Amino acid sequence: MKSWFPIVLIVFISNCINAQVTAGVPDPIILCDVNNPGDETEVFDLTIREGQIINGQSNVVVTYHPTSGDALSGTNPYPNPMALTNIANPQVVFVRLQSTAGQGWDVTTLDLIVPLIPVVAAVPDDIILNEGDNDGSAIFDLTMNESQALGSQDPFRFQFKYFRIEADAIADENRIEDPENFQNTANPQTIFVRMAPLEDQCDFEIYSFTIETDGILGILDLDLNHCSIYPNPASNMVTVSFNETVSSVHVILYDMLGKRIFSETISVNNGQSAIDVSTLPKSMYYLSITSEAQTIVKKFIKN
Repeated sequence: MKSWFPIVLIVFISNCINAQVTAGVPDPIILCDVNNPGDETEVFDLTIREGQIINGQSNVVVTYHPTSGDALSGTNPYPNPMALTNIANPQVVFVRLQSTAGQGWDVTTLDLIVPLIPVVAAVPDDIILNEGDNDGSAIFDLTMNESQALGSQDPFRFQFKYFRIEADAIADENRIEDPENFQNTANPQTIFVRMAPLEDQCDFEIYSFTIETDGILGILDLDLNHCSIYPNPASNMVTVSFNETVSSVHVILYDMLGKRIFSETISVNNGQSAIDVSTLPKSMYYLSITSEAQTIVKKFIKN
């Protein structure tokens, strides 16, 4: 008698699921307005961002489209993406990344920008503050007259940067970090402004205006006899010595570009007060010292 045993055939089906392609987000393409300046039109090579769009993926094709619907459906691609003249500024191009190996497709966008050419409609007025304390020092909002420079230009498409030195404004270096709360380091003082489009890579304009307050403050040659500092140059400590009897003074330390390093009230004992400068980089500094409504500024070198 034969015994029958069921034969179970187990079939393992392995599904190899390919990952969906993902389009990388490309940086904008920015071209300066050099051909017929002012028309905000240039010829763009869209393919220079394909490395960012493909992002290391293989077996893919990139096409460029005027609308999102075209990119989603894969229709109406630009016939010559290496020479596309923009018709708006900025202009959004819709990019389709299509797999040639059955891994689907994805859509991203590419911005084309021609930075505007700034025009200083009018040099802003000087800023004069009369606080009545006659100390030659004040807090200024340097941005308060930007609308005069803009005129009818769109304020959302331009930026203003403020500097103490014209060369810094041209090089875009050492800008004033908080122009809405700037304490002057000379009185009067010239402020230089770099007006540029948001994409500060092409044209810019430099202009200047003066800030001034009541009293006298100078950082170059003010040298009154009632106070001295030593040693100069200094390595670790600077001692401020007074000929007059004072109990405390307010000191503000500036670097050579007028940037405030610290500000505090310090005690004076036996006509002297010591300030720790050991952590300062080697350079020249200005020490503003205020006592009984009188302010002097002393220069010293940290070595």
